[in-house]
Parts: sequence; structure tokens; C-alpha cells
Amino acid sequence: MSKLMTSERIQRLNALLNMLCDNSYVTREDLMRQCGYVSDRTLENDIRFMRRSLGAKIRYSRSRKGYILEDVGKYVLNR
Repeated sequence: MSKLMTSERIQRLNALLNMLCDNSYVTREDLMRQCGYVSDRTLENDIRFMRRSLGAKIRYSRSRKGYILEDVGKYVLNR
């Protein structure tokens, strides 16, 4: 199940990563609005990609109702 790395997707992933790095936690609604997501499924697919392909430690906190990036490191997107 390979996803193409379009420039639009790279921009979304970059915006997602920047929001997670700049905030202690980010709600799904904030990610959807500020990163340009039009569906929950696309957001979930991008988070899954970042976890599996980039090793990003992104988790969801039920108590805070938001996503948290536990290890801010260097993530490189290859085309």
C-alpha cells in the first residue's frame, strides 16, 4: 500500500510535524484546520505514515484530547 509523495502531501506532513513540534499537544480539530486536511482518514493515514516510515513517536492523549510528539528529532521526507 504505497502512497505517492506529492508536493501537497509533503506540505501537509511538514505542517503536521511543525504543529506537533511547536505545541505540547494538538487537537484533531486544530490539525484538520491548520494543516489543510479535508478528512479524518487522510489525517490518520499521514500520522500512520509518520509513525511507520519516519519513526515519529506520535501518540494520542485521551486526557488532553490531543496528539503529542514524544521525541522531537530530525525527520526527513524522501521523494
